Amino acid sequence: MKIKTDAVILDVDGTLWDSTKLVAKAWTSTAHDNGFPDRTVTAEELKEQFGRPMDVIARNIFPGLDDAALESILKSCVKYENEVLHNDPCDMCFTGVVSTIRSLAKRVPVCIVSNSQSGYIELFMDKTGTDDCITDHICFGDNGLLKSENIELVIRRNGFNNAVYVGDIEPDEEASRQAGVGFIHAAYGFGKAKSPDASVISFAELEDIIEYDPKPDHRLTEYQIRFLIKQALSARERSYSPYSGFSVGAALLSVSGKIFTGCNVENASYGATNCAERTAVFKAVSEGEQRFKAIAVVGGTAEKMGIADPCGVCRQVLREFSVPENFTVIVAKSPDEYSKYTLSELLPHSFGPDFKDI
Repeated sequence: MKIKTDAVILDVDGTLWDSTKLVAKAWTSTAHDNGFPDRTVTAEELKEQFGRPMDVIARNIFPGLDDAALESILKSCVKYENEVLHNDPCDMCFTGVVSTIRSLAKRVPVCIVSNSQSGYIELFMDKTGTDDCITDHICFGDNGLLKSENIELVIRRNGFNNAVYVGDIEPDEEASRQAGVGFIHAAYGFGKAKSPDASVISFAELEDIIEYDPKPDHRLTEYQIRFLIKQALSARERSYSPYSGFSVGAALLSVSGKIFTGCNVENASYGATNCAERTAVFKAVSEGEQRFKAIAVVGGTAEKMGIADPCGVCRQVLREFSVPENFTVIVAKSPDEYSKYTLSELLPHSFGPDFKDI
């Protein structure tokens, strides 16, 4: 069964990893520090709670406390939990999570929405090295909104039309339905689902059932732009530029939604040097893609990022495989500092394949 979507939104606990043993240690330490020396919180107990907002979990773990005491315990628990998870070197991810996220991100936007505390999603991305793969993320701790509301928020600010949520328990399914998106059940996780659109017994199965269904709109959202820039920055790290010392990275987005990266590759004869933009284009064409909608380009020396506007040759190569008025060129120093143009602005009155019959 194929699930057609223009974005995959992921839950964390029970879907991407199982952190319950470490989190249980943090909750137990919190209990001991707050007047409950005999209270031991277990991993199995927490599995029944995951999926709920942090304040609800705290109230269920420590029933009968007034609001002030509960808030104090919650702050202490968040502190302990983040410290324990950050310092522990163990691999908590389910099999295939990191490699599948990296593969999916090349052809469909991947986001994360959780009911966790603030900083938890960032901790996951840091421990797994997947920051450059995640288009957008938000959690209950960031804004106090429920999971369904945050799913809607991610959809609105990214302009998604038919996103799908991947979670492991019935509350995830309920949140998906409330947000109006499809639901894929991670059956290997902590719970059951009533009537998911699809079910997987391993995270890696998403690779086979997700089919990207792109939007016809050529415009890019701010979050799509930031994601392309992050991909270009990552590609820049592989630059071979011993002669100029100016390293360039590019991330090319195809009409079908796939992303191809490239870096500049210099040569002792100078004239044989290839720019990052053309590296990305040639890689994409060699893999069967011939229509593109946007490219992000970053460049600079080891000391300072600069402006790496595409050269004339690269602009012409991009013209060969795009509609100039609908193709976006993003020139950036960072995800927060960039300029964008259409290719028609950078290469006016251009000559392309549409002139071949004249």
